[in-house]
Amino acid sequence: MSFSRAEKLLERAIGKKITQEDVETVISWPGEDLSLLFAVTDRVRRHYFADAVEPCAIMNIKSGGCSEDCAFCSQSAHNDASVTVQALSGKEEILTHYHQATSKGLKFGVVSSGKRLSSRDIIKLADALRECDGPVHASLGILSEKEFDILTKAGVVCYNHNLETSRNFFSQIVTTHTYDDRVSTIKKAKTAGMRTCCGGIFGLGESWNDRADLFAELHRLDVDTIPINFINSIPGTKIAPPGESSLEFLKIISLCRIILPDKIIKVCGGREINLGKLQGLMFYAGANGYISGDYLTTKGDSVESDDKMVEGLGLRKGMVDEDNK
Repeated sequence: MSFSRAEKLLERAIGKKITQEDVETVISWPGEDLSLLFAVTDRVRRHYFADAVEPCAIMNIKSGGCSEDCAFCSQSAHNDASVTVQALSGKEEILTHYHQATSKGLKFGVVSSGKRLSSRDIIKLADALRECDGPVHASLGILSEKEFDILTKAGVVCYNHNLETSRNFFSQIVTTHTYDDRVSTIKKAKTAGMRTCCGGIFGLGESWNDRADLFAELHRLDVDTIPINFINSIPGTKIAPPGESSLEFLKIISLCRIILPDKIIKVCGGREINLGKLQGLMFYAGANGYISGDYLTTKGDSVESDDKMVEGLGLRKGMVDEDNK
């Protein structure tokens, strides 16, 4: 891959003028020249966000027993993974986790299993979230306009609801709800005045075209944050361990940065097991955020370990300034 081609890609990405030809260029970028692609995506990231990278923490407030059949999910009742079924967490437990996260400089989000959190549980959760002394994020499934309004008034400023993959590949991983159900939920969150966090999971058997199509859909929806997860195959689920290398997973981040140059891209579940010792390269590949600590049903690296990684790369842990874009 020539330097001149990389320079043109950089110019168009910063100018938000990426073409389909550029997307195909990234997809076909040879593995031996990935350092050149990372130089481009690192520059794009720095153009919009300087040296700031944004960490967050999540709390699984209702675990297991999910009615949906997502093939990759250990919390699905359709799978045979060994996961403890847990009812909605109480107010004190939620507040404890909130203060633990924010004391370490992390944004805090609550996540529940299931197609949707019940209206009764939303009211209980809202009562707890109102006692947090700052904004919170939430991921509670497919909700109504009224329920989004309740959450907004309780202090929820950002809603997560992943599309997971492309529209074309979606039926290969879930059949109990539709792609449009998910798209509609994101639109309702935006209408409610929330920021939106919407991404996917990779290594499911999807193609590069599926990956590009997902990112194009997120571009059309104009979401604010894109969480990128890499499959951590749990025994009892229907997805085999991925065949992708760490470098291919990093290239997925780069593709996302090229298509969505000015958005927050957070690397989340599966980064430890799939990126291994190359985790630090996720920022050069274009990421400017990450989940720190544990995930929903799996362990992650400690906040202290992530802090050392970020500091060692000369980056600044903190909230991304939205006004710099």
